[in-house]
Amino acid sequence: MSQKDFLFSKIEDAINISSLTGNPAYLDFVEPSVQLKTEREIARYPECDCAFFGGSDYAERKMMAIFPKGSEPEENEFPIDVVHIRSKHPLQHRDVLGTLISLGIDRSRIGDINTLDTGAQVFVSSPLGEFLESHISRIASEDADARVVSFDERIIIEPTFTDVNVIIPSLRIDAVVHAVYKLSRSEASALVKAEKVRVNNNLVVKPGYQVRIGDTVSVRSKGKFIVGDISGMTKKGNTRITLKKYS
Repeated sequence: MSQKDFLFSKIEDAINISSLTGNPAYLDFVEPSVQLKTEREIARYPECDCAFFGGSDYAERKMMAIFPKGSEPEENEFPIDVVHIRSKHPLQHRDVLGTLISLGIDRSRIGDINTLDTGAQVFVSSPLGEFLESHISRIASEDADARVVSFDERIIIEPTFTDVNVIIPSLRIDAVVHAVYKLSRSEASALVKAEKVRVNNNLVVKPGYQVRIGDTVSVRSKGKFIVGDISGMTKKGNTRITLKKYS
C-alpha cells in the first residue's frame, strides 16, 4: 500500500468511527502538505469535516481531527500533552527529536519541538507525556528532566513574517486569498464557502466579505497573514497592498 493510500485508508477509518460515535476521531500529527491532502480528501464526505491543532496557533505539525459536520472540537479537547524539558543549556531540535525516537516513539505522535535557552517544549500525543516524564534524564550531552505542564504554561514561539506585495481589484476576501496563495479566483471562493477561512478568528462564509487594514486572515491548511498597508493604486484602478505572511 502506498503512503497516499495508507493516509486515505486512515482517514476513511476515522470517518467511519466518527460517524458511528458522533464524536471526533483524532489521528496523528501531520505536516502542512498532508493537512492539505486531507482537506481535499475529506471534501468527498459531505457528512464529515476535519480540523488541525498543534498546541498553538503557530504550530506547523498539527494533530488531525475528523468529526461530524458542525461538531468541530475545541482546541483544549485535542489529546495533546505539553512537555517541558529542562536543562542548564540550550538543546538542539535534532537532539530532542533523536532522543524521543530512540525511546520508541513514532514521529507521527510528535508535534512541534520548540527549543529554548534552557531546554525545550514538545507537543506529543496524550498520554505520552507521562512516559517522557519517567524516561528522559539526558539529551545529547546534557542532563535533562521532563514534566507535563498545562496549556497555560506553554511558551509560544512567535513566527517571523515575510512581506508580500500584491495587486488586487478589491479588498474582497476571495480576491485577497486568491492573490496571496496564487489560487484561481474560483478556488479561493470555494475555500470561503467551505468555511475554511477566518478573519480575526471569526468564520467568514461570503466571498464578497471586505477585509480591512490590520485584519488577520487564516486559511485552513494554507497559512495565515495580516492585511498591511495600501501603497497605492494602479492605472487600471487596482489596489496595491502589502501583506505580512507568516513564514
